[in-house]
Amino acid sequence: MNAYYLSLLKEIQKQIDDKSYQTAYDLIHQELELPYVPKEAMEVLEEYQKECLSHMDRPVRSADDEQLQAWIQGSLQQQEKAVSLLQNLNLRNYHDEVQTLLDSKLLDEYKGELIESLMEQKIDDSYTVIKNGLEITFIPSSIISKDEDDVLIRARELFDQWFSNNNPAFQNFCNRLLEQEVLEVRPFDFMDQDPYVLAKAIVRLVLEAFGQSDQLAAFIQIHELQDVADMPLEIERRGDNDD
Repeated sequence: MNAYYLSLLKEIQKQIDDKSYQTAYDLIHQELELPYVPKEAMEVLEEYQKECLSHMDRPVRSADDEQLQAWIQGSLQQQEKAVSLLQNLNLRNYHDEVQTLLDSKLLDEYKGELIESLMEQKIDDSYTVIKNGLEITFIPSSIISKDEDDVLIRARELFDQWFSNNNPAFQNFCNRLLEQEVLEVRPFDFMDQDPYVLAKAIVRLVLEAFGQSDQLAAFIQIHELQDVADMPLEIERRGDNDD
């Protein structure tokens, strides 16, 4: 870790030791907003962020609560803004607001972003959300994260194995689509899925997006995926839960 991050982390730790959690959080949030943060530093910053949130009784930003409430009760576009705002707040203080958005007509992707934020903050409260016509009750802190889900880890490894040497741009697109699939599926994890089935489906959809569907058969043959089942992805069903 370079000298800049060592100095920054030392300052954040000092603020935490002094119980200046808001100041520490602001330093962390400012750094995490940058386009690139080294993985080693990001992991420490995220741990510090969780520690700050656990000690904060008030929202970490002086948000206009009236504006937030107006957005939550407003149009879909305004509700999307509410999701973005809530992601930067201590969600322990906004249980009802989060639940209202989970009950709304928002796309599952935005609800997934909210659930991911609840998971990151290790919220122990229960919430409900409608998935495929069924009401699901979940506790965010008990959901397996994408970095600990063995199926997602293996799927990313397959993308690396298949594309890192000859087509890294395609690999990046696969990983981005996988991230979107995670958001669509939340609050569920992927532990009961086959990583090969998932990865094959992602590749199929990327090829379709690139207008290269005719290359799918060759890809399947080269990587000996003939016996791997085909699977529709949740991101292909966007909007179905809005009925």
